[in-house]
Amino acid sequence: MKRVLSLLALLPFCSALLAQDAQHHPCAEKRINSGTIPHLLAKSTNLVPEEDYYDIKHLALNFRLTDTSIYVQGDAKTTAQVVVPTMSVYAFELDSMLTIDSIILNGQYHLTSTNVGYIRHANLPVTLQQGDMFDVHIYYNGTPPTGTGFFTGIMHSTGAGPTDMVYTVSDPYATKDWWPAKQSLQDKIDSVDMRVTVPEYCKAGSNGLLQSVTPADAGHVLYHWKTRYPIDYYLISLAIARYSEKQWYMHFDNSTDSMLIQNYFYDSTNFVTNYGANFDSVEHMVNYFSSLFGRYPFWEEKYGHCFTTLGGGMEHQTMTTIGVTDTRTIAHELCHQWFGDNVTYNQWEDVWLSEGFATYAEQLFLEHWWGDAPMKTLRTQQYNNVMSQLGGTVIVTDTTTITSLFNTRLVYRKGAAVAHMLRFVANNDSLYFAGLRNFQAAHAYGMATSNDLKNAMAATLNTNLDTFFNQWVYGEGYPRYTVGWSQAGPDVVVTLNQTTSMQTSVPLFHTPLEIKLKSPMGDTIVRVYNHQPQQSYQFTFSNWMNGVEIDPNNHILDKVLSTTNINDVAAAAKVRIAPNPTTGEWQAEGLEPGQKLVLTDMAGRTVWTGKSNGHATIIPGSGLPAGNYLLQVGDINKGTIQLTRL
Repeated sequence: MKRVLSLLALLPFCSALLAQDAQHHPCAEKRINSGTIPHLLAKSTNLVPEEDYYDIKHLALNFRLTDTSIYVQGDAKTTAQVVVPTMSVYAFELDSMLTIDSIILNGQYHLTSTNVGYIRHANLPVTLQQGDMFDVHIYYNGTPPTGTGFFTGIMHSTGAGPTDMVYTVSDPYATKDWWPAKQSLQDKIDSVDMRVTVPEYCKAGSNGLLQSVTPADAGHVLYHWKTRYPIDYYLISLAIARYSEKQWYMHFDNSTDSMLIQNYFYDSTNFVTNYGANFDSVEHMVNYFSSLFGRYPFWEEKYGHCFTTLGGGMEHQTMTTIGVTDTRTIAHELCHQWFGDNVTYNQWEDVWLSEGFATYAEQLFLEHWWGDAPMKTLRTQQYNNVMSQLGGTVIVTDTTTITSLFNTRLVYRKGAAVAHMLRFVANNDSLYFAGLRNFQAAHAYGMATSNDLKNAMAATLNTNLDTFFNQWVYGEGYPRYTVGWSQAGPDVVVTLNQTTSMQTSVPLFHTPLEIKLKSPMGDTIVRVYNHQPQQSYQFTFSNWMNGVEIDPNNHILDKVLSTTNINDVAAAAKVRIAPNPTTGEWQAEGLEPGQKLVLTDMAGRTVWTGKSNGHATIIPGSGLPAGNYLLQVGDINKGTIQLTRL
């Protein structure tokens, strides 16, 4: 049955999340815990070279679990192909708290393994040759490391109801906590069969399509899920609880094709009553994001959610694990199905390709359904957070710490800024989103790097993007401007002086920029290209101006340090003050009639304000303490003249 989205019903969630973003968005905050990932070595690919000896073709997982305990009784059968000339050892990762009962090669050879920490090696009784297919079947049991939330692997918690649940979150390197894995981004598993025996009062959600639910032994049922799309190790998931199921088929726009939407919620009518509309909206998001990025990549299986106590969301392929109900997070996790799941970063250094674009999708969601104002509010909050510190790159230089790997300010929010600035550089939405679709198509069900994104976008936009990526992706900082402007009749001159927050990284940013010429009779926005430390632009603008605004729509990361009306500065230069110093009053001549005057002490406190009369203007000094003062002529803090009171 098709569900219809009521957008008005979602407004309170949208508003609340905007207010909340100044701290942490739930989806970004989800992974930010201080410290180092337990037992982690620097890991851009595999921990030991032997893991690169084989390419996984199929994974068959079989578990016996409950909703109240993380004790694991399971087996994993990995079918793979040798990719090196010869292979005499099988390497994999499994936490040392889990006990291996047996390892069987090709159904006939029993192997023994040794381990250093969670790195396991099993010597093979026969040497395998390049191209050989083999399978390794590992039986094991035990209680994995305990914890809650992200980076735990498998956890037990209790939600509303109360509802006991056991669920998994393997990102980034916690798969080893619940099944014997090869934790390599470069080796997507071609297909997975997930079988799990659970108490009959439970449901078990996982990736792909549910094949069957069959009776097992007394009081238990066996769930069998299957996915035939390539999947990275950390995107494989399980969630077990007393769930109720809500599913329907959505239809793609301009197509007769349909797709299953399948959600596992708390077994409570209140949950669906309170939050069901938010999750129903996902079919509209699927269609919208499909129009931007290309059709939802796993449409022949499904999309859905397993609701848990997770403090945010985790983009498990085809079935997100989520613990919040707001539509922004739902949109964020859905976007990951393209950026992160379909096209996975080739190395952890490039995780911004996933989190940055998913964070930007929140802006796209607001822009499409709520309009420019909430979208710009969110973007401004995120930009201010990025610029709360001077430097930092979206490229992760330390993949061993959570605070670096999932840095909210840089990976998420600066990553989102890069995604939007690339759109601003394109200056053509049709081309921009065509470039993203080309990127998705070129690397579908595979991996990509930042350079791959650059090449796809450069080819689509027919422009060189080396400078853009060097300064915004690989470089640090942002431009800072002091601005001067003047107007003589219809002739306007705006001068930009650029410095940068991290001169040693990027001494000068080359960037398009918008300038708003402001007037009580109507504003206008002009687009320029800034590529010099000091650069002047001339415009014709018939309206009388009362100011300029740099980057009025907040398209780029930048700060304006000051804006000066040169006319007022020039006027101040003609002013004659006498006597100066004085023991009483000052008299100013040469002021244009009606100019605003502000007298401040050296701490910036205003002690007098007035306007010039066009002749001799008296500036009162009697009663002021002895010392130096600043007379500001015209724009605040511009065109200042120092006055001294004896």
